[in-house]
Amino acid sequence: MLTKEISIIIPALNEEGTISQCLETVVDIPGIEVIVADGGSTDSTVEIVGQHRDVKVVPSVKGRSVQMNKGAGSASGEILLFLHADCVLSREAVLNVRNVFGSSSFVGGAFKIRLLSDKFLYRAIEKGINFRTKIFKLPYGDQGLFVKRSVFDQLGGFREMPNCEDLDFICRLKKKGEIIILDERISSSIRRWVNHGVLRTSFRNQSLLVSYVLGRKNLDHRDS
Repeated sequence: MLTKEISIIIPALNEEGTISQCLETVVDIPGIEVIVADGGSTDSTVEIVGQHRDVKVVPSVKGRSVQMNKGAGSASGEILLFLHADCVLSREAVLNVRNVFGSSSFVGGAFKIRLLSDKFLYRAIEKGINFRTKIFKLPYGDQGLFVKRSVFDQLGGFREMPNCEDLDFICRLKKKGEIIILDERISSSIRRWVNHGVLRTSFRNQSLLVSYVLGRKNLDHRDS
């Protein structure tokens, strides 16, 4: 039986450097539960999470989509909010999610993004992400996806995919109804761009987007 308004589900794997900052703004909010779905961390991630006595740790096999589904299976909220472990979401933004479903037809949504760097290059990337999200309503997982629990169950959760599980989920979610992009910003780490290079990461992101959308259209055409 559902007892919470929102369940925040955080998939984690060896996130000892980021998990504390992620948790500190979302714990101890009345009506909100926090679940960390751990994919077998070998660092101190689980121990750090354990310092927050009201945060539930759910063990899982490795894989973001699998972990998020595992966390959702242990959730008791009427709304599910999926938060990456290297992202930070304010208390006010979490609470505002409750207002989305009050008297509207929205089935889910996400937030605008703010990359955690003041360098001009990352401001430009950030603007590009927010423009794409506004025009196409295709947010990625690091933008804090949220969804009605009933709709999540109807969709069967996230498909178990090596990548693009967030994009796949949003495309299927949009068939259930309208999604909203809230003005509140979720702060996201730039470590992907730092670790793999800005050009390489940006090219990979756009290539995955294009290949997924084209593949999805071909699949829909064959099924029609």
